[in-house]
Amino acid sequence: MYLKSLELQGFKSFPDKTLIRFGDDITAIVGPNGSGKSNISDAILWVMGEQSSKTLRGAKMEDVIFGGTQKRSAVGFAEATLTLDNTDRALAYDADEVMVTRRYYRSGDGEYYINRQSARLKDINELFMDTGLGREGYSNIGQGRIDEILSLKSNDRREIFEEAAGISKYRHRKEETERKLAQTEDNLMRIGDKVSELELQLEPLKVQSEKARKYLELKEELKGVEVAVWLDNLDKLSADAKKAEEDYASASFVLQQAHDDLDKLYEKAEQLGVSLREEDGELETLRVKANMLESTHQQLDGQMAVLRGNVENNNNNIERIREELKGQEDRSGGINSQIAQAESRILEIEKLISSRSEELEQLQMKLSAMTASAQGMTKRFLELRAQ
Repeated sequence: MYLKSLELQGFKSFPDKTLIRFGDDITAIVGPNGSGKSNISDAILWVMGEQSSKTLRGAKMEDVIFGGTQKRSAVGFAEATLTLDNTDRALAYDADEVMVTRRYYRSGDGEYYINRQSARLKDINELFMDTGLGREGYSNIGQGRIDEILSLKSNDRREIFEEAAGISKYRHRKEETERKLAQTEDNLMRIGDKVSELELQLEPLKVQSEKARKYLELKEELKGVEVAVWLDNLDKLSADAKKAEEDYASASFVLQQAHDDLDKLYEKAEQLGVSLREEDGELETLRVKANMLESTHQQLDGQMAVLRGNVENNNNNIERIREELKGQEDRSGGINSQIAQAESRILEIEKLISSRSEELEQLQMKLSAMTASAQGMTKRFLELRAQ
C-alpha cells in the first residue's frame, strides 16, 4: 500500500483544484518557507479524519477553507481527496484503489466519502485502524511531534506502539465492548430496580386488572343496550322523518296556494291601482271644473252685488221719481216702462244666479262623493298592498 495522489480544492493555500501525484521515486517535497509544504501534510491528516483544529494549525475548523486575498475572493468549502493503492488489500476494503474524500462548508456541515460513496467518520477511522495511518498512527508525524512523543508518559506512548504493532483495533474494540458492558450493567441495575418496583405494584395491578375485566364485561353489556336503544331511536326517527316529509308536502301545497292567492292579490291590487289612478285623473278634472265654477260663482256674486247696488239705486230713484210724479202724472208713463225693464232684468239675473248656484252645489256634491270614493279605494289599495 502506498500513496498515489492527493487532490486539493479550497484547502488553505490551494483555492484552485490541485492534483499532486506521488510515484515510487518521490521521497520528499521541498520548497521555501511559506510555499505550502506543511499544508500538504495537514491536508493528509485532515482527510483521514483529524478533528483538532489546533493540530491543523488553526483556531477553528473553518480556517482550513481558503479565506481569500486582495486579488482573490474566498471560497465556500474545502475538499481533499486521498488516493491509496490497495492491491495488497492492506486496507479492509475490496478495491484495488481506495479514494477517501472529505468536504467541509463554511456553514459547519461536513461530508465524508469512500470511493465516491457517502461514509461516516467512524467508517474512516475503522478503515485506517491498524495500518499505521490512524489518529494515533506514526506514518504522519509533524514538526516537533518526535520530541512530543518522547516526552509523553508511558501510557500515552503505548498507543503509538500499539498502532505500530497492529493491535489498536482490538484495543478500541475492547474499550467499546467494556463501555457496552458498563452500559449493560447499568441497564440491568435499572431493570432490577424496575422489577422491584413492579413487584410492589403487582397486587394493586391485580386489583386494577380485576376492575378492568369487570369494566370490559359491563362495557360489552352497555354496548348491547346502547345498540338496542339506538335501534329504537332509529325507528322513532324514521317515523318522525316520514311524518315530517308528509307535513312538508302538505305545507308545500298550502304554501303554493298562498303564493297563488298572493299573485291574485297582487293582480287585483294592480287593477285597483290603475282604477285609483283613473279616479285621481277624473277627480283632478272635477277639481279643475269646480275651481272654474267657483271662479264663475265669485264673478256672478260680484255682478249680483253690482246689480243689487243698481237695484237699490234704482229703487231710491223710483221713490224719488214717484214723489216727483205726484206732481207730474203726465210723465209717469215713460218712467214706469224703464222701471219695468229694470225689474225684468233683475229677475233674469236672479234666475241665472239661482241656476248657477244649483249647478255649483251639484258639482260640489259630486266632488265630495268622488273624494269619498277615492279615499275608500286608497284605503282598499293600502290594505291589499299590506296583505
